[in-house]
Amino acid sequence: MKPFAGFSLIELVVVMVIAGILAALAIPRFTGSETTATFYYEQVKATVRFAQRQAVAQRRNVFVCVQPSAISLGYDAACTGAAPQSGPIILQIPQQLAAPSNVSLGSSATPFSFNGLGQPSPIGGVTITLTGAGRTVSVTGETGYVF
Repeated sequence: MKPFAGFSLIELVVVMVIAGILAALAIPRFTGSETTATFYYEQVKATVRFAQRQAVAQRRNVFVCVQPSAISLGYDAACTGAAPQSGPIILQIPQQLAAPSNVSLGSSATPFSFNGLGQPSPIGGVTITLTGAGRTVSVTGETGYVF
């Protein structure tokens, strides 16, 4: 007698039901506003770190301007990129990162800048608050460490 190969209809239905339940529980976690806010928080940290690295690489001030709906980088305090360029341009200025609709930004100092040594101005450090995400991005004084 030949052994049966394959799946029975009941086994197939059970697997489909389990897959459906997992999909119903997992998909909302990736499309919710909390996930969007968390992703934006990570983008803000990366943008501020990028500004610091570019300030060190170009040995010049790079400004970070925080508005309620966006964060911008620039070579002048208005973050327009209007300051005269010296040396090669590595960073395309102005650069802006728009906030999602459920997040607004605030900063303890706006604009703030990084000098050619990577130190923030003001020296005491800066805190960027993401309202709606319930998180803050901090820049420590003297070292410019972003966390």
